[in-house]
Amino acid sequence: MSNLAARSEMGEIHSDQVRGLMVALARAVLWPFRWRVVAILLMQIASQVMLLASLVLPWQLLQVLITGHSRIDGWVPGADTDSGKIAVLIALAVLCFCSYALLQWLVKKAVASLSATILQHLNKTRLVTNHRLLGNRVLSVVIGAISSTVIALLFCLLIALLHPLLALLAVVCVLGLVIVVCFYYRFERVQKIQGMLQGNVLTVINVSFVLGFLIIVLDYLNGTMRPLLTLFILLLSMRQLMAASINGLVNFLSIIKYFQQINMLLLPRSQQVSLFSITDFAQRFEQATLKQWLLPWLAERQHCYGDLDVLQCRLLNGRAIAHVLVRDTDGGGAPRYVLLKCYVPARENEALHEAALLKEVSGYCYGTIPTVPVLLESGRLPWCSFVLLEVGDKLPQWKNSEERKPWMNELRQCLFHVPLPDRLIAQYTATFDSLPERMKKIKASHFAYLTHSDKESFQVEHFMHLWPLMVAEVERIPKCLTVQNPSSARMANIDSHILLMDWQGWVYDTTGAYWPLSAKLHAEALEVMESQWEVSRVQLTWSKFDTPAIAADYVALAARAHEFCQRCQANNDSGALNMMAGLIKAYGAIEHRHSFFADQDHVAGLHRILSSEKK
Repeated sequence: MSNLAARSEMGEIHSDQVRGLMVALARAVLWPFRWRVVAILLMQIASQVMLLASLVLPWQLLQVLITGHSRIDGWVPGADTDSGKIAVLIALAVLCFCSYALLQWLVKKAVASLSATILQHLNKTRLVTNHRLLGNRVLSVVIGAISSTVIALLFCLLIALLHPLLALLAVVCVLGLVIVVCFYYRFERVQKIQGMLQGNVLTVINVSFVLGFLIIVLDYLNGTMRPLLTLFILLLSMRQLMAASINGLVNFLSIIKYFQQINMLLLPRSQQVSLFSITDFAQRFEQATLKQWLLPWLAERQHCYGDLDVLQCRLLNGRAIAHVLVRDTDGGGAPRYVLLKCYVPARENEALHEAALLKEVSGYCYGTIPTVPVLLESGRLPWCSFVLLEVGDKLPQWKNSEERKPWMNELRQCLFHVPLPDRLIAQYTATFDSLPERMKKIKASHFAYLTHSDKESFQVEHFMHLWPLMVAEVERIPKCLTVQNPSSARMANIDSHILLMDWQGWVYDTTGAYWPLSAKLHAEALEVMESQWEVSRVQLTWSKFDTPAIAADYVALAARAHEFCQRCQANNDSGALNMMAGLIKAYGAIEHRHSFFADQDHVAGLHRILSSEKK
């Protein structure tokens, strides 16, 4: 759901999908709370009226100072003298502006309260705190879009009542703005368009002012000039109309940006709007179509010889990868399971990456049952890249995200032993930067923009002083096979043995890199290192470290350093800065052990000297 400006497989999110989302939101989320939504909109309208009044009243004050007359003559008691008029006008201006500020504050409180109420009534499972914060933000965007639309219509109506020709010009300006945004939306990301709109608000308003003055000049030439107060109200209304239109467009673009989050968090599954178009790739894996082409294709390639039965078909990663599990039953009734993985052409590199590894290690066993499936064939079809795997003679049981967690350490232990040939290691290291290489790219200049107080609070100078030392320690850690995201790698188990299905995401890097951070990071690393410490191959690789506890300290440091580099690369500086203290602490644990063992060696040396002197 990252940048949804996120495109669907076919390109942008289309207008009919946005309309469908707004209709679903109105029906399923806002309609049950329609009176509260109406109250918020009325407060927004009242606040705009107060703002307009607070801007018009100083004009009347100026008129009193120049002419001694104003519009309040005769209908406000106590405004008979010039000083009385001035006092009344100042009081009214202050009152209107304070009312505007108060109404804006009440609107924010009302939106927050409505968001909390709606989220409480959604009855969504696993709606954690972060989801609630996101839900509040999304609902604020939706209500902001509706408010901006209502305010724009209100000012357009006001202009139409005072000056129909200027109202026509205002509508043309707004439509022109919408057309420009729609045109550039085909080429640019949503966030960039939002930035352009917000950065050019004054330009748009100034252009509308210039066009408004042209209409006023035409009125003057034709002898149909309006009173000055009316012209002032028209220009203010024009400004507010354009500002509300830009706010509305920004909020509607935010709805597109949060399209998937709105779908997932706010709408019932039955009313969610489909984001992805049905592509040719997806259509081939519909139940009726799948059997027509897959079973003859498998038989033609002579990978299956008995009765074939499609057990499962899953479309993953936005319908860009398909997993199809097929059972092949021979004449004696013995089953054999085959997994076909298909990738859309845009993901061909992932298929090649997976096939390169499986050609070397297919069928590897960590225990009595293969942990790595057997590669039967890989290649390309006109519409996809494919990898065909033999799973074995027992039905794999798929694990969801929660069920995978207890298997993570076993997966890491298994990856320690997969025999990776030197040719493949060299190919990977020549293509991808290792963790120490990524660490060396982080320079002190990356955080040079921080103020002195911020640098002190985050210990930036101390951290950058220790950073080369951390790099040196990480360079001591052996490398091993791992997967880019173990916590989301699709897995199955067969008779309590692990079977990893996503080999396209394998990496060869420093042990600990790509290890998800958690409060149990050190304990998890220690468990893995202790279980492998007596294995001769692992013991040889890790011989430079005295104990599993020391090795676990290094693994924890590598995991934190990897995540720190990821955040710096993604320009997530707030996240990177918050990690500095943890990295300093992890490095301090290693230094503490170094000093402890140095003291132990020193004491042992003294004992040896004393014992030799006694002899």
